[in-house]
Amino acid sequence: MRKRMELAWFEDFLEIVATRNFSTAAASRNISQPAFSRRIKALEAWVGAELIDRSTYPVHLTNAGNMFVPRCQEMVRDIYRLRTDCRNAAGASSQLLTFAALHTLAIYFFPNWISNPDMPSAPINSSMHTADFLECVEHLSSGKCDFIITYNHPDGPRVLGAGPFESQQIGKDRLVLVSGVDSTGVPLYDLDAPEGTSIPYLAYSWSDGYLGKLVSLIQSRWRRPLNLSLVYQSSLAEGLKQMAIAGRGVVWLPQICVQKSIAQGELVQIGGQQMTLEIEIRIFRRIGARSRDGEILWKHLARVAEQVGARSTVDPSLTLR
Repeated sequence: MRKRMELAWFEDFLEIVATRNFSTAAASRNISQPAFSRRIKALEAWVGAELIDRSTYPVHLTNAGNMFVPRCQEMVRDIYRLRTDCRNAAGASSQLLTFAALHTLAIYFFPNWISNPDMPSAPINSSMHTADFLECVEHLSSGKCDFIITYNHPDGPRVLGAGPFESQQIGKDRLVLVSGVDSTGVPLYDLDAPEGTSIPYLAYSWSDGYLGKLVSLIQSRWRRPLNLSLVYQSSLAEGLKQMAIAGRGVVWLPQICVQKSIAQGELVQIGGQQMTLEIEIRIFRRIGARSRDGEILWKHLARVAEQVGARSTVDPSLTLR
């Protein structure tokens, strides 16, 4: 067993403290459950005591584990605070704020959001890494970025719901079902087609499991089984949109991605409101991993959220019209 302690072990331990479930904690940390279990055992070996009582479900902490929790939390916070202080002392306080986001949000949401004149110091110097949902989560979990921007829905998969993370809603979007049109503007495909008619379907690939699961939620509402025939898969909403415009099938896409194409008559929404789902746009960060500029941005977003009170969106200027 390695003698060298790793910061990731401490973060793993805090994740199991939050979830009390190895599989859930492993998923939140974006690693396999066997690998997660090995890292917890490595931490226990380094500490020299068992921290987790695995004989119960959900798991409980041992006496040593309960003693370890507050100091572990303190150490993780202090390590990230120390890193920030060192960067600031070295003149790195004006470095770019690093973001990771789903491709759709990076293209259609982020530019206007980050350039909003109401931002604390617009324009904010930033860099963007575009990725699928799981890679975005991995980037934030491993400290490769300051923030991630992703979709969220209460009935969808949990997005960093446990562990050392916090989030704020910064906008909203809606998944809508669209079809290409013929030369007269009539939809090429219709859900009310005669029963047994096969409808070509453009779907999210496995790597973008989040939107795919939300689409399944929408499909479950339809009054009869949808006779969708998969003809194309992609993790890029933009690629799916272009296939729909080309007339290759129907697809659920974020409204922010297709509103211009609908206005221009390239696509048309089908299925009505029953085939739509409102979703949040949320920004996440690690608790304790704070740069000066990042903290200014976060406090600004918190003030905006307080000002709108019980309203459902964070700021009308940040949401779809």
